[in-house]
Amino acid sequence: MPKMAVVSLGCSKNLVDTEIMLGRLVKDNWELTSDFSEAELILVNTCGFIESAKAESIEHILEMATYKEPGRGSCRILVVAGCLVQRYLKDLKAEIPEVDYWIGLNQLDQIGAIVSGESVQPGDATPFLNNENLERYRVTLSHTAFLKIAEGCSHRCAYCAIPIIKGRYRSRNPEAVVAEAVQLVQGGVKELNIIAQDITMYGKDLSRDLNLRILLERILEEARPEWIRLLYAYPSGLNEELLQLIGSTSNICKYLDLPFQHINERILRLMNRKENRDMLLERLQMIRSIVPEMVLRTTFIVGFPTETEAEFEELRQFVAEGHFEHAGVFSYSREEQTPAYDLQPQIDPEVKEERRRLLLETQQKVSTRLLQRFVGRKERILIDKVFEGRAIGRTEAFAPEVDGVVSVEGYQGPSGVFINRKITGNDAYNLFSKK
Repeated sequence: MPKMAVVSLGCSKNLVDTEIMLGRLVKDNWELTSDFSEAELILVNTCGFIESAKAESIEHILEMATYKEPGRGSCRILVVAGCLVQRYLKDLKAEIPEVDYWIGLNQLDQIGAIVSGESVQPGDATPFLNNENLERYRVTLSHTAFLKIAEGCSHRCAYCAIPIIKGRYRSRNPEAVVAEAVQLVQGGVKELNIIAQDITMYGKDLSRDLNLRILLERILEEARPEWIRLLYAYPSGLNEELLQLIGSTSNICKYLDLPFQHINERILRLMNRKENRDMLLERLQMIRSIVPEMVLRTTFIVGFPTETEAEFEELRQFVAEGHFEHAGVFSYSREEQTPAYDLQPQIDPEVKEERRRLLLETQQKVSTRLLQRFVGRKERILIDKVFEGRAIGRTEAFAPEVDGVVSVEGYQGPSGVFINRKITGNDAYNLFSKK
């Protein structure tokens, strides 16, 4: 059986695409290996979101191309797919001739036919929308999975290239989403992480009678996962009905990922965000009034064009108020074809990095303080990995891959199970359970 290896870059939405492509290849009798030197086929699924991600993608493509060299590896088919291909195919083809096949976002489900040399019709230019009939070859932990419910984005934030790359927002058919959720749970998945560019927009493009709450209720009823976690929920899309469902349902983690990006009114307008300062503060108040124990994650962008020291300081003071247990901070990346590209003045890279450092430093103090509330409490922990004498797991307060973990001492059982343990300590990112 021929062997293949994979490099999957970028976000969890990209990871789902990788698993779909691997599923198609496994169906054609390719066997996955972690040893790139023995792989006859190497797949690189790229990210093209920001400049650093594009550079990382190029670096990995060039590295994987070396496995085609005699004495270095067995690679005879190098396949590059994903967002970078969708956006820069012409340039990539000219610059990296070592690649055998380039696969855009509209051809992900055709990878098997493409690498077999079959004639494939270009088809619709619209990026591929997953369906439940395409079996994924899971490369994440067997007990946690990402469930993508939509593709694309219609928000048109001034800094973001996603609508350029992936087009308008398109919800998956609810029957397809629920069917996939059932398949995942029946396959041993305990935690379903609901993802899309904005999960709160789900269903609005399909029917006036469909929304995220209705979809979640169907998943709960038909798939019955032990945990559902909600990621990428825009603040403007939150409403009391959704929060009440979260608050009243033990299977839904008391956790929300809400990208705020900034708090200054002028910067939010320049970013073309739907939210303003008052709306964001109102959403925080609504969340805390309906689900007081909700753990919140957010992201911020510093160094957006024209951002002044005073406007950054307003953001830093807002973060210091302590609204979020988890926060990611990104320096603004200037992206071609986006409205913010021509805004002047652009902020000096060193200034952007310093603002990022200061905001992260502020958030670390907040996170340390907020996570202390779990110390002394007995928490339900999903065990991800087991080592000699200890294990790594997560409570519902921690999403996979982006947040911290719970370090559990003295656990020797299996992974993929829930245990109840007392939390004995914390730092800025993690919880600890010592015997």
